[in-house]
Amino acid sequence: MSLATSLRIPCSAQQRERGSFSLWVSPLETLTVSPPLEHVASKDRNWQRYALLSDGLPGNDPANSVFAWYWQSQWHPQMIAKFKSGAAGNTAADFGVTPYVPVEHLPLRRGAWYQLVFTWDKPASRFRIYVNGILCGTTSYPFRSDAAGDTLYLGNTAMAFSGFEADDEELSAAAIARRYASDSTPKNEAINDELRGLFTVQAGKAVDWQPGPGWKLAYSRALTGPNDFAGWRQQGCLQEPFTLKAREIGPEGLLLQTPDNIHTESRVYFWSPEIFEGDLAVAFDFRPEQATGLALLVVQASGMQREDFLTDHPPRTSGAMDTIIADRVRNYHWEFFRHAVDVRGDLATQVLVKNPWMRPLAMSSLAPLALDEWHHLLLVQEGDRLRGAIDGLWAFDVRDDPDSHSGPVLDRGRVALRLMYGTKMRFRNLNVWSRPGLTGFTP
Repeated sequence: MSLATSLRIPCSAQQRERGSFSLWVSPLETLTVSPPLEHVASKDRNWQRYALLSDGLPGNDPANSVFAWYWQSQWHPQMIAKFKSGAAGNTAADFGVTPYVPVEHLPLRRGAWYQLVFTWDKPASRFRIYVNGILCGTTSYPFRSDAAGDTLYLGNTAMAFSGFEADDEELSAAAIARRYASDSTPKNEAINDELRGLFTVQAGKAVDWQPGPGWKLAYSRALTGPNDFAGWRQQGCLQEPFTLKAREIGPEGLLLQTPDNIHTESRVYFWSPEIFEGDLAVAFDFRPEQATGLALLVVQASGMQREDFLTDHPPRTSGAMDTIIADRVRNYHWEFFRHAVDVRGDLATQVLVKNPWMRPLAMSSLAPLALDEWHHLLLVQEGDRLRGAIDGLWAFDVRDDPDSHSGPVLDRGRVALRLMYGTKMRFRNLNVWSRPGLTGFTP
């Protein structure tokens, strides 16, 4: 099989209002995190995409299709299905704009068989993706699908395919689980454990960390007094019509609210007045006060050679994500409140990423976080180990690797809060502890 070869399937299911596609795939090599390589992309801009099904050719180029279902490694190893002419994910995705559904983090292991199921109900604006009977991707926001073609093209050069089925109905979760269980294709329980760890709520371990010997409280503010947020530098939401809807501090805490309109400048950072060095722990309480938006914590933010980017670099005024993922600022960022179009809305997914390499370090799923209630966040970095907890339960526990082609373990920089558009959140009881980092090399 070559890049120019696909299996042609006459099919009208994708043109219907409701339907389902099922297929089995087995990767011929393990497909997981892959860094962006500009020198490769200059020759082939779709080299990181692997076609599953589409109504246009080549199947790994979304610009040539309305319906497309593909796997890609861009930031996360993702799987995307769309009913839209042209690009669907990444910068094309926003509330009410793009009819697509992503599976946000899906590594595919060599030689294992995966049952993939995509279901849709276009009038209800509902897309679902299941992997081995496990719900892995959801989209439930208003959209309008474009009209798909009457022919499908299946396949890529890196996967084996089997068992394609098209249904003229939106299969239920129970029916999909039964279909997976009854199929004679070999099941791999280690793969299913990995999927459950990513896409279902697991019983997290209770937090067992306290700032012991060597730790010092480096910064502490209740965020309830008039000067408790003094010195924090605002980046983004600085000019009309994208100024903050609220930046208020009082007995109930610090209230921050971004504009609801979708725009690069309706996002905001707040950078700490202090630079921290060594091991780090950050804790605060947060209270989400509307169902939309996205909030993240940035730590160990410095320039590419450890410099303070706020003083050494030209001033930045945009709240765009580019500052931390594409503009000479090393950092870890943790997305702890996620109600955006390109994430699952039915769970509180948690993502930790190392930048600017855009290397995902962790993803997990928690039960939905209640609105208008206080939640407690704790992030602890001890050497190369990073742990994050919400409400007293660890959400992730991972290690960074300085030999993974994504820079050194980061241990110096500023802390930031970042809010996307449509976010209303209150904060209080912010504490930062630091500890001198370990020295020396242990082989």
